[in-house]
Amino acid sequence: MAVSYTCPTCKTKLKTATQLPPGKVVTCPACGEKFTPEPAAPEGTFKLADAEPKKATAPAKPAAKPAAKAEEPKKAEPAAAPGGKKTFADDDDESAESIKKGYGIVQETEAEKEEAEKNKPKFGEVADKFKKSARGPAQGLLVMPSNLLTGEGLITIIGGILLIVIGMWPLVFNDAPPGEEELDEAIIYMLLGVVTFVWGAMVCYGASHMQELGSYPIAMVGAIMGIVPLLVGIYGVVMLQNPKVRAGFEETEGEAGDEEEGEKGDEDGDDEEDDDGDDDDDGGGSGAAKKLAKKAAKKVGRKLLKGLLGGGGDDD
Repeated sequence: MAVSYTCPTCKTKLKTATQLPPGKVVTCPACGEKFTPEPAAPEGTFKLADAEPKKATAPAKPAAKPAAKAEEPKKAEPAAAPGGKKTFADDDDESAESIKKGYGIVQETEAEKEEAEKNKPKFGEVADKFKKSARGPAQGLLVMPSNLLTGEGLITIIGGILLIVIGMWPLVFNDAPPGEEELDEAIIYMLLGVVTFVWGAMVCYGASHMQELGSYPIAMVGAIMGIVPLLVGIYGVVMLQNPKVRAGFEETEGEAGDEEEGEKGDEDGDDEEDDDGDDDDDGGGSGAAKKLAKKAAKKVGRKLLKGLLGGGGDDD
């Protein structure tokens, strides 16, 4: 079956015995134009009335040479704000120069540093309106000597207990009755143990007053007793002579005195209120009794008058 094709340029009809494969390029023998033929309808078929033949496609024209690159329009500079300062627009687009340079830290200029220093807030000295307590510095100075005295007192107490045990040992753990010499020696050991025990307890007691800023005399006695046997009390005596430490003890004693006076004043006030309440109760009771007595006297007087007046009328 013959198939005909039409050249889109010169409208020459070409016939072939078989249908060409789709997409094959054919050269027109009349005009020499190369085109891709489209199969025509076979003879004996009819076209629809609405169907229109496709327009021939014009040969592609060679692309025009690119024109010279136009200059990019310069970006408008930001308008100056009132006061002479420039306002910067928020532009997220990066220029080619910034992309080449990359990212970095912008160094402040000298003018910007001076301006920042001028605007930096300044803080002056604040006057202390409250009196500082002397207890804190005093306790800080007495931490070490009080701890050393406590340790020495505990060691002394342990030594006293050992002396007591040594003195009691031959008396308790001995099958034969002790002799006079052994008894005297045991008693001496036990007495020394008791004295040593009490000595260490006094050192610990003075160290506790020293640490808590309690009684200055007791702390001084404990420090003096702490000189024996380990000479630690010398450090405590020296620190107790410090003016800051004395001020701390004086402040503590003053606060204790104020508290005692306040407690005495409260007790006196309570006693006075109780006395006033008792007086009020007594006065109220006596006043009520007086009123009742007056009422009773008035009633009795009225009855007597009525009786006298009534009796006299009957005689007449």
